[in-house]
Amino acid sequence: MEFDIQALLLNILILLFFLLFIPLILEQCNTSNKKKKFFMLISVNLAIISCISFPVIETGGKIFDLRYVATIIGGLYGGIPASISIWIVTVTYRIFFGGDGIILNVLIASMHFAFLIILFKKFTYSSKIKKLIIGTGYSIVTSMLTVAFIGWYINEAMLYLGFTYMISLSITVLLIIYITEIMNETSRLKIRTEKMDLVSQLASSISHEVRNPLTVVRGFLQLMSQVDLTKEKRDEYLKISIEEIDRANNIIKDYLSFAKPNSIKTELLDVNQELSRSLDVITPLANMNSVSIKTNINTSFIYGEKQLFQQCLLNIKKNCIEAMPNGGTLEIESKEFYDQVVISISDTGIGMTEEHLNRLGEPYFTTKGKKGTGLGMMSVFRIIESMNGTLHITSELQKGSKFSIQFPKIKNNESFEVAATSSDQS
Repeated sequence: MEFDIQALLLNILILLFFLLFIPLILEQCNTSNKKKKFFMLISVNLAIISCISFPVIETGGKIFDLRYVATIIGGLYGGIPASISIWIVTVTYRIFFGGDGIILNVLIASMHFAFLIILFKKFTYSSKIKKLIIGTGYSIVTSMLTVAFIGWYINEAMLYLGFTYMISLSITVLLIIYITEIMNETSRLKIRTEKMDLVSQLASSISHEVRNPLTVVRGFLQLMSQVDLTKEKRDEYLKISIEEIDRANNIIKDYLSFAKPNSIKTELLDVNQELSRSLDVITPLANMNSVSIKTNINTSFIYGEKQLFQQCLLNIKKNCIEAMPNGGTLEIESKEFYDQVVISISDTGIGMTEEHLNRLGEPYFTTKGKKGTGLGMMSVFRIIESMNGTLHITSELQKGSKFSIQFPKIKNNESFEVAATSSDQS
Protein backbone atom coordinates (compact mmCIF):
# COMPACT_ATOMS: atom_id res chain seq x y z
CA MET A 1 0.00 0.00 0.00
CA GLU A 2 1.51 3.29 -1.12
CA PHE A 3 0.40 6.91 -1.33
CA ASP A 4 1.52 10.05 -3.07
CA ILE A 5 4.38 11.48 -0.98
CA GLN A 6 4.46 14.66 -3.07
CA ALA A 7 0.79 15.36 -2.32
CA LEU A 8 1.44 14.85 1.41
CA LEU A 9 4.40 17.23 1.31
CA LEU A 10 2.26 19.71 -0.63
CA ASN A 11 -0.35 19.59 2.15
CA ILE A 12 2.34 20.26 4.75
CA LEU A 13 3.79 23.11 2.65
CA ILE A 14 0.31 24.66 2.30
CA LEU A 15 -0.17 24.52 6.09
CA LEU A 16 3.24 26.03 6.80
CA PHE A 17 2.55 28.85 4.35
CA PHE A 18 -0.93 29.78 5.62
CA LEU A 19 -0.40 29.07 9.33
CA LEU A 20 3.18 30.30 9.84
CA PHE A 21 4.38 32.46 6.95
CA ILE A 22 1.20 34.58 6.69
CA PRO A 23 1.10 35.26 10.49
CA LEU A 24 4.77 36.25 10.33
CA ILE A 25 3.98 38.77 7.57
CA LEU A 26 0.96 40.09 9.50
CA GLU A 27 3.13 40.54 12.59
CA GLN A 28 5.38 42.88 10.65
CA CYS A 29 2.45 44.97 9.43
CA ASN A 30 1.39 48.02 11.40
CA THR A 31 -2.26 47.10 11.76
CA SER A 32 -4.74 46.54 14.58
CA ASN A 33 -5.10 43.24 16.41
CA LYS A 34 -8.69 42.87 15.17
CA LYS A 35 -7.55 43.08 11.55
CA LYS A 36 -4.72 40.61 12.22
CA LYS A 37 -7.19 38.11 13.70
CA PHE A 38 -9.53 38.60 10.75
CA PHE A 39 -6.80 37.98 8.18
CA MET A 40 -5.53 35.00 10.19
CA LEU A 41 -9.01 33.45 10.11
CA ILE A 42 -9.12 33.92 6.34
CA SER A 43 -5.67 32.32 6.10
CA VAL A 44 -6.80 29.30 8.15
CA ASN A 45 -9.87 28.81 5.97
CA LEU A 46 -7.78 29.08 2.81
CA ALA A 47 -5.48 26.39 4.21
CA ILE A 48 -8.49 24.10 4.73
CA ILE A 49 -9.80 24.73 1.20
CA SER A 50 -6.34 24.15 -0.30
CA CYS A 51 -5.81 20.87 1.57
CA ILE A 52 -9.22 19.56 0.45
CA SER A 53 -8.44 20.62 -3.13
CA PHE A 54 -5.12 18.73 -3.21
CA PRO A 55 -5.72 15.44 -1.33
CA VAL A 56 -3.26 12.62 -0.81
CA ILE A 57 -4.29 9.61 -2.95
CA GLU A 58 -3.45 6.05 -1.89
CA THR A 59 -2.90 3.31 -4.47
CA GLY A 60 -6.11 1.58 -3.42
CA GLY A 61 -8.12 4.68 -4.25
CA LYS A 62 -8.52 5.97 -0.73
CA ILE A 63 -7.80 9.67 -0.18
CA PHE A 64 -7.03 11.84 2.82
CA ASP A 65 -5.70 15.33 3.55
CA LEU A 66 -4.40 17.40 6.47
CA ARG A 67 -7.20 19.97 6.60
CA TYR A 68 -7.75 19.27 10.30
CA VAL A 69 -4.30 20.62 11.15
CA ALA A 70 -5.63 24.04 10.16
CA THR A 71 -8.88 23.30 12.03
CA ILE A 72 -6.98 22.48 15.22
CA ILE A 73 -4.61 25.46 15.04
CA GLY A 74 -7.33 27.92 14.05
CA GLY A 75 -9.76 26.71 16.71
CA LEU A 76 -7.28 26.53 19.59
CA TYR A 77 -5.87 30.00 18.93
CA GLY A 78 -9.01 31.67 17.55
CA GLY A 79 -11.67 30.44 19.96
CA ILE A 80 -15.35 29.68 19.44
CA PRO A 81 -16.08 32.33 16.75
CA ALA A 82 -13.16 31.04 14.68
CA SER A 83 -14.27 27.43 15.22
CA ILE A 84 -17.76 28.24 13.94
CA SER A 85 -16.34 29.89 10.82
CA ILE A 86 -13.97 26.96 10.25
CA TRP A 87 -16.79 24.42 10.61
CA ILE A 88 -18.96 26.29 8.10
CA VAL A 89 -16.15 26.63 5.54
CA THR A 90 -15.06 22.97 5.95
CA VAL A 91 -18.55 21.54 5.53
CA THR A 92 -19.59 23.91 2.74
CA TYR A 93 -16.49 23.39 0.63
CA ARG A 94 -16.53 19.61 1.22
CA ILE A 95 -20.11 19.49 -0.10
CA PHE A 96 -19.07 21.67 -3.06
CA PHE A 97 -16.02 19.44 -3.70
CA GLY A 98 -18.31 16.42 -3.93
CA GLY A 99 -17.50 12.74 -3.77
CA ASP A 100 -18.40 10.03 -1.29
CA GLY A 101 -18.44 10.40 2.47
CA ILE A 102 -19.91 13.90 2.76
CA ILE A 103 -22.06 12.95 5.74
CA LEU A 104 -19.06 11.30 7.40
CA ASN A 105 -16.99 14.44 6.86
CA VAL A 106 -19.73 16.58 8.43
CA LEU A 107 -19.68 14.24 11.44
CA ILE A 108 -15.87 14.47 11.80
CA ALA A 109 -15.90 18.28 11.41
CA SER A 110 -18.59 18.47 14.11
CA MET A 111 -16.47 16.25 16.37
CA HIS A 112 -13.56 18.68 16.02
CA PHE A 113 -15.88 21.61 16.73
CA ALA A 114 -17.03 19.98 19.98
CA PHE A 115 -13.45 19.23 21.08
CA LEU A 116 -12.33 22.79 20.31
CA ILE A 117 -15.10 24.32 22.42
CA ILE A 118 -14.04 22.14 25.35
CA LEU A 119 -10.27 22.71 25.05
CA PHE A 120 -10.02 26.33 23.86
CA LYS A 121 -9.94 28.04 27.29
CA LYS A 122 -7.62 25.50 28.85
CA PHE A 123 -5.27 25.84 25.88
CA THR A 124 -5.34 29.66 26.04
CA TYR A 125 -4.35 29.82 29.71
CA SER A 126 -1.67 27.13 29.50
CA SER A 127 2.10 27.43 29.27
CA LYS A 128 4.00 26.63 26.10
CA ILE A 129 4.78 23.07 27.22
CA LYS A 130 1.16 22.39 28.16
CA LYS A 131 -0.01 23.83 24.84
CA LEU A 132 2.28 21.39 23.02
CA ILE A 133 0.91 18.52 25.11
CA ILE A 134 -2.71 19.57 24.58
CA GLY A 135 -2.24 20.06 20.83
CA THR A 136 -0.42 16.78 20.32
CA GLY A 137 -2.80 14.77 22.51
CA TYR A 138 -5.79 16.34 20.78
CA SER A 139 -4.31 15.45 17.36
CA ILE A 140 -3.65 11.83 18.28
CA VAL A 141 -7.09 11.26 19.81
CA THR A 142 -9.07 12.93 17.01
CA SER A 143 -6.99 11.29 14.25
CA MET A 144 -7.59 7.87 15.81
CA LEU A 145 -11.32 8.59 16.04
CA THR A 146 -11.32 9.83 12.44
CA VAL A 147 -9.62 6.65 11.20
CA ALA A 148 -12.06 4.55 13.25
CA PHE A 149 -15.06 6.41 11.78
CA ILE A 150 -13.78 5.98 8.22
CA GLY A 151 -12.94 2.31 8.78
CA TRP A 152 -16.43 1.71 10.16
CA TYR A 153 -17.98 3.65 7.28
CA ILE A 154 -16.21 1.69 4.54
CA ASN A 155 -16.12 -1.53 6.58
CA GLU A 156 -12.37 -1.96 6.14
CA ALA A 157 -9.37 -1.75 8.45
CA MET A 158 -6.86 0.99 7.56
CA LEU A 159 -3.92 0.34 9.88
CA TYR A 160 -1.12 1.55 7.61
CA LEU A 161 -3.01 4.53 6.19
CA GLY A 162 -4.42 5.39 9.63
CA PHE A 163 -0.96 5.31 11.20
CA THR A 164 0.43 7.53 8.44
CA TYR A 165 -2.44 9.98 8.84
CA MET A 166 -2.08 10.11 12.65
CA ILE A 167 1.70 10.65 12.54
CA SER A 168 1.48 13.29 9.80
CA LEU A 169 -1.31 15.20 11.57
CA SER A 170 0.27 15.07 15.04
CA ILE A 171 3.79 16.04 13.99
CA THR A 172 2.53 18.93 11.84
CA VAL A 173 0.33 20.26 14.66
CA LEU A 174 3.20 19.92 17.14
CA LEU A 175 5.60 21.74 14.81
CA ILE A 176 3.18 24.60 14.07
CA ILE A 177 2.22 25.14 17.73
CA TYR A 178 5.89 25.14 18.74
CA ILE A 179 6.90 27.66 16.07
CA THR A 180 3.81 29.79 16.77
CA GLU A 181 4.66 29.96 20.48
CA ILE A 182 8.27 30.89 19.67
CA MET A 183 6.98 33.65 17.38
CA ASN A 184 4.59 34.90 20.09
CA GLU A 185 7.36 34.91 22.69
CA THR A 186 9.64 36.82 20.32
CA SER A 187 6.88 39.34 19.64
CA ARG A 188 6.22 39.87 23.37
CA LEU A 189 9.94 40.19 24.02
CA LYS A 190 10.25 42.74 21.24
CA ILE A 191 7.40 44.83 22.63
CA ARG A 192 8.83 44.60 26.14
CA THR A 193 12.29 45.56 24.91
CA GLU A 194 10.91 48.56 23.05
CA LYS A 195 9.10 49.73 26.17
CA MET A 196 12.14 49.18 28.36
CA ASP A 197 14.29 51.12 25.92
CA LEU A 198 12.04 54.07 26.57
CA VAL A 199 13.06 53.97 30.23
CA SER A 200 16.46 55.34 29.20
CA GLN A 201 14.65 58.53 28.27
CA LEU A 202 13.27 58.91 31.79
CA ALA A 203 16.52 60.21 33.25
CA SER A 204 16.31 63.38 31.18
CA SER A 205 12.51 63.49 31.04
CA ILE A 206 11.99 63.29 34.80
CA SER A 207 14.16 66.34 35.46
CA HIS A 208 12.24 68.33 32.85
CA GLU A 209 8.84 67.23 34.14
CA VAL A 210 9.67 68.05 37.76
CA ARG A 211 11.42 71.33 36.93
CA ASN A 212 8.28 72.79 35.36
CA PRO A 213 6.07 72.74 38.49
CA LEU A 214 8.99 73.77 40.70
CA THR A 215 9.62 76.79 38.47
CA VAL A 216 5.96 77.76 38.78
CA VAL A 217 6.08 77.44 42.57
CA ARG A 218 9.26 79.52 42.77
CA GLY A 219 7.71 82.26 40.66
CA PHE A 220 4.59 82.49 42.80
CA LEU A 221 6.63 82.47 46.01
CA GLN A 222 8.68 85.39 44.69
CA LEU A 223 5.49 87.28 43.87
CA MET A 224 4.08 86.58 47.29
CA SER A 225 7.22 87.83 49.03
CA GLN A 226 7.88 90.93 46.91
CA VAL A 227 4.47 92.33 45.99
CA ASP A 228 1.60 93.54 48.12
CA LEU A 229 -1.20 91.19 47.31
CA THR A 230 -4.82 90.93 48.30
CA LYS A 231 -5.83 87.95 50.39
CA GLU A 232 -7.73 86.49 47.42
CA LYS A 233 -4.67 86.67 45.16
CA ARG A 234 -2.41 85.28 47.84
CA ASP A 235 -4.78 82.36 48.42
CA GLU A 236 -5.00 81.76 44.68
CA TYR A 237 -1.21 81.73 44.30
CA LEU A 238 -0.89 79.46 47.31
CA LYS A 239 -3.47 77.02 45.90
CA ILE A 240 -1.68 76.88 42.54
CA SER A 241 1.67 76.34 44.27
CA ILE A 242 0.30 73.44 46.31
CA GLU A 243 -1.21 71.87 43.18
CA GLU A 244 2.11 72.13 41.35
CA ILE A 245 3.99 70.60 44.28
CA ASP A 246 1.48 67.74 44.35
CA ARG A 247 1.99 67.29 40.62
CA ALA A 248 5.77 67.08 41.05
CA ASN A 249 5.29 64.65 43.93
CA ASN A 250 3.07 62.40 41.81
CA ILE A 251 5.63 62.39 38.99
CA ILE A 252 8.41 61.38 41.37
CA LYS A 253 6.23 58.76 43.09
CA ASP A 254 5.20 57.18 39.80
CA TYR A 255 8.78 57.15 38.57
CA LEU A 256 10.08 55.53 41.75
CA SER A 257 7.29 52.96 41.62
CA PHE A 258 8.39 51.95 38.15
CA ALA A 259 12.14 52.15 38.76
CA LYS A 260 11.97 50.28 42.08
CA PRO A 261 13.75 46.93 41.77
CA ASN A 262 11.83 43.74 42.41
CA SER A 263 11.37 43.25 46.12
CA ILE A 264 12.38 40.02 47.81
CA LYS A 265 9.72 40.48 50.53
CA THR A 266 7.19 38.32 48.77
CA GLU A 267 4.48 36.59 50.76
CA LEU A 268 1.27 34.63 50.46
CA LEU A 269 -1.56 36.93 49.37
CA ASP A 270 -5.28 36.28 49.72
CA VAL A 271 -6.78 37.85 46.59
CA ASN A 272 -10.14 38.28 48.33
CA GLN A 273 -8.62 40.25 51.20
CA GLU A 274 -6.38 42.37 48.97
CA LEU A 275 -9.20 43.31 46.60
CA SER A 276 -11.46 44.18 49.55
CA ARG A 277 -8.72 46.30 51.13
CA SER A 278 -8.15 48.26 47.91
CA LEU A 279 -11.92 48.74 47.59
CA ASP A 280 -12.04 50.39 51.01
CA VAL A 281 -9.45 52.90 49.82
CA ILE A 282 -10.99 53.64 46.42
CA THR A 283 -14.69 53.73 47.45
CA PRO A 284 -14.68 57.43 48.52
CA LEU A 285 -13.28 58.43 45.10
CA ALA A 286 -15.94 56.29 43.41
CA ASN A 287 -18.69 57.95 45.45
CA MET A 288 -17.38 61.42 44.55
CA ASN A 289 -17.62 60.50 40.85
CA SER A 290 -21.07 58.84 41.11
CA VAL A 291 -19.55 55.46 40.28
CA SER A 292 -21.24 52.33 41.62
CA ILE A 293 -19.15 49.26 42.43
CA LYS A 294 -20.10 45.65 41.72
CA THR A 295 -17.99 42.77 42.99
CA ASN A 296 -17.81 39.02 42.55
CA ILE A 297 -14.70 38.07 44.48
CA ASN A 298 -13.60 34.56 45.45
CA THR A 299 -10.87 33.42 47.80
CA SER A 300 -7.68 32.54 45.95
CA PHE A 301 -4.01 32.64 46.82
CA ILE A 302 -1.11 34.09 44.87
CA TYR A 303 2.48 34.94 45.68
CA GLY A 304 3.75 38.54 45.70
CA GLU A 305 4.44 41.68 47.73
CA LYS A 306 1.38 43.15 49.41
CA GLN A 307 2.34 46.83 49.09
CA LEU A 308 3.16 46.61 45.37
CA PHE A 309 0.05 44.53 44.66
CA GLN A 310 -2.11 47.12 46.43
CA GLN A 311 -0.51 49.89 44.42
CA CYS A 312 -1.16 47.99 41.18
CA LEU A 313 -4.85 47.47 42.04
CA LEU A 314 -5.32 51.10 43.13
CA ASN A 315 -3.71 52.45 39.94
CA ILE A 316 -6.01 50.39 37.72
CA LYS A 317 -9.16 51.17 39.73
CA LYS A 318 -8.31 54.87 39.88
CA ASN A 319 -7.84 54.95 36.10
CA CYS A 320 -11.18 53.19 35.62
CA ILE A 321 -13.01 55.67 37.87
CA GLU A 322 -11.39 58.66 36.19
CA ALA A 323 -12.54 57.25 32.82
CA MET A 324 -16.15 57.69 34.03
CA PRO A 325 -16.46 61.47 34.61
CA ASN A 326 -20.26 61.31 34.35
CA GLY A 327 -20.66 58.26 36.55
CA GLY A 328 -20.88 54.58 35.68
CA THR A 329 -20.15 51.12 37.03
CA LEU A 330 -16.87 49.65 38.23
CA GLU A 331 -16.95 45.84 38.20
CA ILE A 332 -14.36 43.73 40.02
CA GLU A 333 -14.27 39.96 39.69
CA SER A 334 -11.82 37.24 40.67
CA LYS A 335 -11.95 33.56 39.80
CA GLU A 336 -9.76 30.50 39.48
CA PHE A 337 -9.31 29.04 36.03
CA TYR A 338 -7.27 25.85 35.96
CA ASP A 339 -3.84 26.81 37.37
CA GLN A 340 -4.43 30.56 37.08
CA VAL A 341 -6.08 33.23 39.22
CA VAL A 342 -7.87 35.73 36.95
CA ILE A 343 -8.72 39.22 38.26
CA SER A 344 -10.98 41.34 36.06
CA ILE A 345 -11.49 45.08 36.61
CA SER A 346 -13.80 46.80 34.12
CA ASP A 347 -15.52 50.16 33.73
CA THR A 348 -18.27 51.66 31.60
CA GLY A 349 -16.27 54.77 30.76
CA ILE A 350 -15.06 56.57 27.68
CA GLY A 351 -12.89 53.67 26.49
CA MET A 352 -9.70 53.74 24.42
CA THR A 353 -8.76 53.40 20.78
CA GLU A 354 -6.53 50.64 19.40
CA GLU A 355 -3.67 53.14 19.25
CA HIS A 356 -4.13 54.02 22.93
CA LEU A 357 -4.10 50.34 23.89
CA ASN A 358 -0.88 49.72 21.97
CA ARG A 359 0.83 52.66 23.69
CA LEU A 360 -0.24 51.89 27.25
CA GLY A 361 2.82 51.51 29.43
CA GLU A 362 4.96 53.99 27.52
CA PRO A 363 6.47 56.72 29.69
CA TYR A 364 4.46 59.95 29.65
CA PHE A 365 1.77 58.54 27.39
CA THR A 366 -1.59 59.25 28.98
CA THR A 367 -5.21 59.75 27.95
CA LYS A 368 -5.74 62.24 30.81
CA GLY A 369 -4.01 65.21 29.21
CA LYS A 370 -2.08 67.37 31.68
CA LYS A 371 -3.57 65.50 34.64
CA GLY A 372 -1.60 62.30 33.95
CA THR A 373 2.00 61.22 33.45
CA GLY A 374 1.61 57.68 32.10
CA LEU A 375 4.03 56.40 34.73
CA GLY A 376 1.21 54.86 36.74
CA MET A 377 0.47 52.28 34.04
CA MET A 378 4.19 51.68 33.60
CA SER A 379 4.39 50.70 37.26
CA VAL A 380 1.32 48.46 36.83
CA PHE A 381 3.02 46.53 34.02
CA ARG A 382 6.24 46.29 36.03
CA ILE A 383 4.52 45.05 39.21
CA ILE A 384 2.45 42.42 37.41
CA GLU A 385 5.51 41.20 35.55
CA SER A 386 7.50 40.96 38.81
CA MET A 387 4.72 38.73 40.22
CA ASN A 388 4.94 36.40 37.17
CA GLY A 389 1.56 37.64 35.96
CA THR A 390 0.20 38.91 32.67
CA LEU A 391 -2.09 41.84 31.89
CA HIS A 392 -4.57 41.85 29.01
CA ILE A 393 -6.55 45.01 28.24
CA THR A 394 -9.58 45.33 25.98
CA SER A 395 -11.48 48.54 25.33
CA GLU A 396 -14.12 50.08 23.12
CA LEU A 397 -14.86 53.78 22.71
CA GLN A 398 -17.86 55.00 24.74
CA LYS A 399 -18.40 51.49 26.13
CA GLY A 400 -15.56 51.03 28.57
CA SER A 401 -12.37 49.11 29.27
CA LYS A 402 -11.51 45.80 30.90
CA PHE A 403 -8.25 44.91 32.65
CA SER A 404 -7.70 41.15 33.02
CA ILE A 405 -4.79 40.09 35.22
CA GLN A 406 -3.61 36.48 35.44
CA PHE A 407 -1.38 35.13 38.19
CA PRO A 408 -0.16 31.59 38.89
CA LYS A 409 -2.48 30.02 41.45
CA ILE A 410 -1.09 28.61 44.69
CA LYS A 411 -2.91 25.44 45.69
CA ASN A 412 -4.15 24.81 49.22
CA ASN A 413 -1.28 22.50 50.16
CA GLU A 414 1.20 24.99 48.72
CA SER A 415 -0.50 27.77 50.69
CA PHE A 416 0.08 25.86 53.90
CA GLU A 417 3.75 25.24 53.09
CA VAL A 418 4.35 28.90 52.11
CA ALA A 419 2.59 30.15 55.25
CA ALA A 420 4.61 27.78 57.44
CA THR A 421 7.85 28.87 55.80
CA SER A 422 7.00 32.55 56.26
CA SER A 423 6.19 31.90 59.91
CA ASP A 424 9.51 30.14 60.49
CA GLN A 425 11.47 32.94 58.85
CA SER A 426 9.76 35.58 60.99
